[in-house]
Amino acid sequence: MDIPRLEQLGQEVHVWLAVPEDITDSGKLAEYLSLLSEEERERQQRFHFEKDRHSFLVSHALVRRVLSMYADVDPADWQFAAGEYGRPEISAPAGVPPLRFNLTHTEGLTACLVTLDVDCGVDAERVGGRGNLQAVAEKMFADSELETLGALDGQQYQQQFFTFWTLREAYCKALGTGLGFSKKDYAFEVAGDSRIAISFASHRDDEQWKYWQFNLLRPAVEHLVAVAVRTDGLSGKTVVQQYIVP
Repeated sequence: MDIPRLEQLGQEVHVWLAVPEDITDSGKLAEYLSLLSEEERERQQRFHFEKDRHSFLVSHALVRRVLSMYADVDPADWQFAAGEYGRPEISAPAGVPPLRFNLTHTEGLTACLVTLDVDCGVDAERVGGRGNLQAVAEKMFADSELETLGALDGQQYQQQFFTFWTLREAYCKALGTGLGFSKKDYAFEVAGDSRIAISFASHRDDEQWKYWQFNLLRPAVEHLVAVAVRTDGLSGKTVVQQYIVP
């Protein structure tokens, strides 16, 4: 089966977006539930609040539907296994293309990032959706990032905080470590959404951490999405975002 979207992944990174709150049709939700594995359905039911169960359902059905756009596989037939730090990867069916994906969801938005055979991470945040931003920044961010934030206040401070936060989250998810790897010996430098670099303290000489492409997307005024993709020194890819039809 010829699937053009798979060919596009040679030069592109795809970010698929959905708004869980817009998906309310009972028949559609029942269809989504039928796509999940038994383990996923059990995890969904553990959430205390209905809005969290709803978000989990839409997000995990989204992953399955998106992956089936690149391979001739029924959405219900995808199987996943957790890596060393818990990041899910495709484990079956056998013989499918070497797709890599990452999932994130926040209030009002779910995003699924898809690449071909390279590490990737994505994080979405609702800007303003946290408490004491300064305390979080002092604990998690590098000195140069704190210096940048120190020159700002109000909405500018908030926007810059979430820029740094989403980039760190996406990077750590791409590494497969989660925010446990968010250390102060590396920092992000941002000059516009398409000119983002990561720098490291002098004692960090491991080249594998340095070959990355970072992008920021703003699908809505209240949302910020960061993308991290390993490049291994090759030229970057075009990031394409698209809303999936419910």
